[in-house]
Amino acid sequence: MTTTAASSNETGKLDPAFQNESEIIGYVEPWVASPGQEVQVKVSSTAHEFTWSLLRIIQGLDLPEAPDVKYETIVTPQADTSTVQGSYKRAICGSYAVVESWKSLPRDTVQSVQFTCYVQPWLPEASHEQVLVSTLDAESCSGFAISIDLTGAISLYVGVGSFVDRHNTGIELRRWKWAELSLSISKNEVTIEVRHLERLVEIAPDQSRYSQELRGPASLCGTKPLSFAAGFFDEKTIATQHISSVFNGRLDSPHLKISHDGILFATWAVYDFALSMSSDHILDTSGNENHGSLANAPTRAVKGYNWDGSEPDWTKAKYGYGAIHFHDDDLDDAAWATDFTITIPENAPSGAYSVHVRAVDSPDEVFDHITFFVRPSGKGARPKAAIVLSTFTYLAYANEHMYDQARASRMTLSGGVEIRKDGLWRRMARRGDLGCSLYDVHNDGSGCVFSTAKRPILNIRPGYINWAFHRPREFSADQLMIGLLEEKLGRGGYDVLTDHDLHVYGDAALEGYQAILTGCHPEYPSLEVLNAYSSFARAGGSILYLGGNGFYWCTVLDSNRPHRVEVRKGDQGCRSIELPAGERNHSLNGAQGGLWRSRGRAPQMLFGVGSCACGSGPGVPFRFEDDIVQKSDSKWSWLFKDLQAETADGAGAGFIVGTEGFGGGASGDEIDRMDFKLGTPVNTVLLATSTGHSDSFGVFNEEMMFPMVDTVGTKCAKVRSDMVIYETSGGGSVFSVGSINWYSSLGWDKYENNVAKLTWNVLKEFIRRGEEKAKRK
Repeated sequence: MTTTAASSNETGKLDPAFQNESEIIGYVEPWVASPGQEVQVKVSSTAHEFTWSLLRIIQGLDLPEAPDVKYETIVTPQADTSTVQGSYKRAICGSYAVVESWKSLPRDTVQSVQFTCYVQPWLPEASHEQVLVSTLDAESCSGFAISIDLTGAISLYVGVGSFVDRHNTGIELRRWKWAELSLSISKNEVTIEVRHLERLVEIAPDQSRYSQELRGPASLCGTKPLSFAAGFFDEKTIATQHISSVFNGRLDSPHLKISHDGILFATWAVYDFALSMSSDHILDTSGNENHGSLANAPTRAVKGYNWDGSEPDWTKAKYGYGAIHFHDDDLDDAAWATDFTITIPENAPSGAYSVHVRAVDSPDEVFDHITFFVRPSGKGARPKAAIVLSTFTYLAYANEHMYDQARASRMTLSGGVEIRKDGLWRRMARRGDLGCSLYDVHNDGSGCVFSTAKRPILNIRPGYINWAFHRPREFSADQLMIGLLEEKLGRGGYDVLTDHDLHVYGDAALEGYQAILTGCHPEYPSLEVLNAYSSFARAGGSILYLGGNGFYWCTVLDSNRPHRVEVRKGDQGCRSIELPAGERNHSLNGAQGGLWRSRGRAPQMLFGVGSCACGSGPGVPFRFEDDIVQKSDSKWSWLFKDLQAETADGAGAGFIVGTEGFGGGASGDEIDRMDFKLGTPVNTVLLATSTGHSDSFGVFNEEMMFPMVDTVGTKCAKVRSDMVIYETSGGGSVFSVGSINWYSSLGWDKYENNVAKLTWNVLKEFIRRGEEKAKRK
């Protein structure tokens, strides 16, 4: 998706009148399930009671020209379990680290503390206090904490038994600048020194020091753990059940010494955040094994206080990556209580599913389709075809905030198009507690690198219309293809797979199918997903790439936490964020981030086409090459069965298809072209090309060399969709259309259109060829 500079008068902010609308939302665990597996359903409801049922989503897009809405009821609860008590739930955002072993220290045995740490604030003047380190137990008035107050200055808290002694030091930390903090607490005195670090020749502030007698003898042990980047107390120094006052910024090399039982300042813990980088653990290297754990997935593999640019790859660097970046809007697990469970029937077909929840006794119709996915059972023979739903892409866009013009990651609409503020958008906009997407910047301006399925994802719903493009996109558009498969092949005549299945099961996920179809926007494949497609093609399977901007960004799935994906975007590609130099290798596996094109796996190499341009304006139709149309013999006649040439204003002569759709013509949104230099196979046949895009479309930056001129639709030949086909070395074929809009045209007029007929012709032919090849074996 593209972004441009924000306009001054457009806003994505929610009308206050919608803040208190009734709602019911939820999520399930796991997000991708198997038949026979139990899923936990977690619901937030403003209604006191709600009912539920389990549905298979066949086509849920409710628009006048769309195919009929169709669901299949899979499970209806028994009467005594059909009604569930509702409760309103929120997610607790914010990442932090916690060391539970601090609580095991006997009370009153610690006489003094010395603590050192490097800190880099990214939002020093936030709207709340930000804790850097804490053992403070506000209830028993014991422990200590260092925080940044609302002015950006350091505050100290020390429990003295009967109250918490707070000290405002007046020492200010500077945004994006590293400083070394040294804290010392004795029985009667607290001292902190701050040494500002600078690189190269920038002048650093003088060292700052604050020292003050305590208003009572320090009590340094309580019932709270040691925590980094958050505390268990609020700004009024009242104990909280959950973490509070989350820090926005980086911490590096915490070192804690204590004196107790006559031992003078023995090391209690030394933390090296560069160790166990792919995990949610922080390791104590002192030998005392005071290890800790991370919550809500802060960003690792980021530059620390001593990074000097000598090695930008953390897997090779011997120093410079000992920092963790914490954010107050990080969310890895909403951690809602389970309201009820559902066991997926053993005979349930694969597909997209909905836990349909509906409020009871609500004055308005309040419901939700809590969407998740069921993979094939693996039992019995596989059908001839399967569609792979782009679950990694769904996660990348999950709850995105690009409508918010106050964010640096905003998307500005051109041509007078306004934000579509329907009920589904309003619900997503008001639930700011549900985490970020991979298109968002955090509150402190840093780019988001993780997305999670353990939360309600409110833009993955059957009826969701994209707020910017005013058309179905990603999941809601992919349903249009599922509906066609259901109509043509019938229940059980096709399978529904996900990116998760290809990643986890690899080649085995695709074995036995004759043809595989993609979603409309398979933008975020992992290496394992790419390899599964490649292996399928080498084995003789055929692929229909029926989307645009596909196979674009390098993506990593957390093998230990499959609800979490990581993407590190760099200085190339159509993007709303980019990570700084030295932070473009994934923390989960160390692999280079950015474009697959930059890794030598351009999508043209397998799919024949690759991303080149995008635009928010209406799409345009395709025009077939004259020599393709004129070859009415056996070579291409199968392709044109039941097709009739269309007419389109300004498209010129020739055989035209895809003039109509929910997004205009069939070539639109983000589009792909062939390029032999980038790996398009030499035997690729160009079938058709888009008929010419307006200047609302612009070429991607990686497509251009200096200078960047003539980059819009009417001036740049690279702004186009190419429809291509070629035969693979394995004996199969690849057919690609290079347009996200393809499915929006496929579903138009209830499938009575050339795009649907052409798609069906290709799929039929690929299945026929596969069956003939199987017989020859």
